[in-house]
Amino acid sequence: MLIRRLIQSDRDALFAIYGDAENARYNFYRPWTIEQVESHIDAQSQIDVDSPGIAVMLAALLQNSDELVGCVQLTNVSPDDRQSEIGYSFNRSYTGKGLATEAVVGVLGYAFNCLGEHRVCAGVDTRNERSWRLLERVGMRREAHFIDANLESDGWSDDYVYAMLDYEWNRKYASTI
Repeated sequence: MLIRRLIQSDRDALFAIYGDAENARYNFYRPWTIEQVESHIDAQSQIDVDSPGIAVMLAALLQNSDELVGCVQLTNVSPDDRQSEIGYSFNRSYTGKGLATEAVVGVLGYAFNCLGEHRVCAGVDTRNERSWRLLERVGMRREAHFIDANLESDGWSDDYVYAMLDYEWNRKYASTI
């Protein structure tokens, strides 16, 4: 798995992910138009990785083909406290192959080892079992269950919050680096 910043040639692959209504179901956004994808790629080129409060979307590519199969977002939530938030969305054609797990581990490694983060958290809709199981698989622990946290078109939904601390990261992954 390779991770890099978005570029304009990612447009169609990004649209396959973010224009997909099933992907949007648990990600708190409506499916994007191709124009929104293009605009998002343009906006991403202006963002520094450590810009507070702004999500940096990173492309997850298959190593042998450089095909974009997903994205991992990293948001520097609190620079003074060294805290970030992670999120991800992947093309459904590539699920069940461990690719999202590999990409999330890679971006967590970047957050802890390169940015010096102390804590990385993630919020996930409780109905999205595949997603919260991924967070558990990479070693994040569930810290909270927020009831009726999000108002959606079909009613209220709950959220889980997961997190990992730098020493938990080191304990789990130090020998693999």
